[in-house]
Amino acid sequence: MLQAVTLLLAFLAPAIQLSSNLEGTQMSVTRQAGSSVVITCDIKESSDYVHWYRYQNRMAPQRLLYYQFSSSNDVLDSGISSRKYHAYEGTGRTSKLLIKILEESDSGVYYCAAWERHTQAGARNLEKGQSSQ
Repeated sequence: MLQAVTLLLAFLAPAIQLSSNLEGTQMSVTRQAGSSVVITCDIKESSDYVHWYRYQNRMAPQRLLYYQFSSSNDVLDSGISSRKYHAYEGTGRTSKLLIKILEESDSGVYYCAAWERHTQAGARNLEKGQSSQ
């Protein structure tokens, strides 16, 4: 018997408030086990990185990978297989997540997240025993 895998999609923007700038047209996807699925995240602001997360019941959200637009490169987190997940740039400012060979254990809520990079000039490291002036 073929099983169906349901993926719920959400679009998340931590840190800087970009939630109104991350969108997607798919909110739920159901595919047969053994097939593949592509999830799209539209990014309206200039963020160089898009992070992809998976949330499954009773577990903490897990970052799967991030995609860097400037290098056209996806970087998978430790323990995440490139045979299973791949991110790439779509048309316009979109990031796509390909999930291959779907299994029932892939069911969950998938999030894309992006934020702007900020640096802080003049930051100092304080070590134990030092006083700040």
